[in-house]
Amino acid sequence: MKHVFMEHPGPLVLLHGGAGAMDPKRARAKQAVASLTAIAQRGFRALAAGADPAEVAAACCWRLEQDPLFNAGIGSALQSDGALRLSAALMVGQKQSFSGVVNASYLDHPIELSLALQGRSARVLSHPGTELLARELGLAVTLPLSQARSQAWLGRLQQDDYRPLGAARRRTRGPGSDTVGCLVRSARGALVAASSTGGRGFEYPGRVSDTCTVAGTYASKFAAVAATGVGEQIVDDALASRIETRVRDGMTVIEASEKCLREAKQRKRAYGWLSLSPQHWCVTHTTLSMPYVVVGQGPRGGTVLSTSSKLR
Repeated sequence: MKHVFMEHPGPLVLLHGGAGAMDPKRARAKQAVASLTAIAQRGFRALAAGADPAEVAAACCWRLEQDPLFNAGIGSALQSDGALRLSAALMVGQKQSFSGVVNASYLDHPIELSLALQGRSARVLSHPGTELLARELGLAVTLPLSQARSQAWLGRLQQDDYRPLGAARRRTRGPGSDTVGCLVRSARGALVAASSTGGRGFEYPGRVSDTCTVAGTYASKFAAVAATGVGEQIVDDALASRIETRVRDGMTVIEASEKCLREAKQRKRAYGWLSLSPQHWCVTHTTLSMPYVVVGQGPRGGTVLSTSSKLR
């Protein structure tokens, strides 16, 4: 369990790589932090150069979707029927505008479509609308299937001895980590939240992640939150919107996160989140680890303010 926070106004980029079972002392966790750091620093440079914060958040998630180390985009896990179902969401705080993709099977980068949906009348899409709109916009429509994830699915299938879908199964993990997320704050204090996921892995066909709901991804002018972990618990607790409401009602984002952490501990929850306000940032999780990085303005431009490891 961890709760890290700081008062730091000005432009910021926060990234996480999932609140999964990744051992923070192992090489894979260090690789995750190194990847997060490189992507966050690149995103911060774009932000400092005047890029739109929503585009910066989407670009950071896009690059995480491109890294097979993470359970998003091309590194996504397969559901129990062998199909990929990817979800993503983006919320622009100043407009309080949510857009998302639900269980898309043929998109490498669902966050790309989530950004495009900000300008549409229908802002949350599932199949077949996701593929239809992607083709309309000229986005790639492909099957983001990796060899590692295919092998993990086959191995899990053999371990379970071909039990029927829905039967009790042992909870095991394949390669990679969990949902990825990004929070961005512009120099003017505009907040954006973005998340992307390949799901839990080997779950019942059609299961929907918290990522594409306001329980997992939320932003307003008061606070932005990106959650990760056991999606059903995040939805049960309305986590992201609950934190934002508490900030809107007068708490600091630090106080809101501390209260949600106490509640999560009492309920034995397994999740984590990034949270951001115009004045503060927080990283909070109940799990063994949650690889993250925070990059903000320093004397030499983009400075790493905090990470989940000693890679500084």
